[in-house]
Order: sequence, then structure tokens, then C-alpha cells
Amino acid sequence: MLRVLQRRARLVVAAIVFFATPWLVTAQQQPPQQDAGGYKAPTAALERGRAVYVLNHCHFCHGTDLTQATMGAANLVESVLVGLDQDGKSIGPLVRAGLPNLQTAMPSYRDLTAEEIVDLAQYIHFLRHQAKYKELVVAPAQVAGDAQAGRTYFNGVGNCASCHSPVGDLAGIGRKYDAATLRSRLLRPGPAMPVEGATAASGHAAHLRLLENYTRANVDNLLAYLQTLLR
Repeated sequence: MLRVLQRRARLVVAAIVFFATPWLVTAQQQPPQQDAGGYKAPTAALERGRAVYVLNHCHFCHGTDLTQATMGAANLVESVLVGLDQDGKSIGPLVRAGLPNLQTAMPSYRDLTAEEIVDLAQYIHFLRHQAKYKELVVAPAQVAGDAQAGRTYFNGVGNCASCHSPVGDLAGIGRKYDAATLRSRLLRPGPAMPVEGATAASGHAAHLRLLENYTRANVDNLLAYLQTLLR
């Protein structure tokens, strides 16, 4: 009798697992939560920024991901002002003042608090990181980078040499990774998305600032230079 009951119990458990598995797989494959303002942000702070961005209708003109600007609105992916901004210090004054001309007709948002400005700025930077990565991770069809120009950028404007060394941590990197992997790691060496409760390391934050401001030539030239580091 005991064996019969044990056998029935195993069959019940097996049935539960069998019928539950498709639901579990389906749940794991659900896409990120989306609404008219884009996809839900990966952290609470960025979601607060998204709320400011959407509730103030920024996405109508600048796009839900910054890549579909309309009605004469500035392309925030390429904006020099956004690239120079830190914690809303450049973005905030412009948002509060607005651009009341006939071409853009951007209203002023004087009622936004200092905290909302910071949240908004961080969310714009987050969207910009994603857009620039998506744009620059695709290798050009034919044009090759200039290794010497990449070396100059590495030691100069890019300030890469302050943290990296071609005879230290980057030694042999040209043979360690194929071109596609090296390009991806150059653009975003850290995690693909911010993680709740985790603070980006200073090095990762520096790379994100570079990612925001890279031109395609910068990336192609740096990649050409790194590919020369074979030993």
C-alpha cells in the first residue's frame, strides 16, 4: 500500500512539473514591460527619470529611445551639450529655460525639482548609451581605421593611457579577441545594463562617458590600434 501511495505521489509531482514547465518557459520569455513611453528602465532611479521624460512629453519630440527626433527637435544622441553634461548641470538650465522659438517650440519646465532634473539627465544619458552602442557596434563595410590615429587618440584626447597600457593590461589584446568582440568590449567593457543597487566603478563610468562621445572614426581608429597589440 505504501509503495502504491509513493508511486501515485511521484506521478502527481511529475504531472505538475510537466504542465507547469511550459508556463515557466513562457514567463521567462516575456519581453520587457513596454508602454507608450518605451521600455521600463532597469533601476528605480532610471525609472524615475523615465517618468519625468514621459510625463513631460519629451518622448513626443525626442523619441522614446532618442533615435526618432521629430518636429525639429534636437538629436540628443549627437548633442554636444548632453555629452558634456554631468548630473544635469548642463541639461537642467536648458530644460528649465526651454527653447520658445518657432522651430522647436520646446516649453520651459521651471517646476521640475533639482532631484527630477538629475533623474531626467541620468535617464537621457542611459538612453544615449544604448543608442550609441547600437550605432557603433556595427563594423563598417569597407573603411578601415587608422592605427596611428587610434594611438594618438589613446594617448591624447581619449585619455585611455591614464588607466590602460599597451604593454600591461592590453598586451596581446589584438590576438586575444576577434574584431567583433574587441569592438564590443571597447565600446562597453562593463555590464550591458545598470543593476539595481550597484554603483558603476569609476573605470566603467569613464567608458560610458567615452561611449556617449565617440565618433565612428574614434572607434574604428582605436580598434585598428588595439589590433596591432599582438604581444
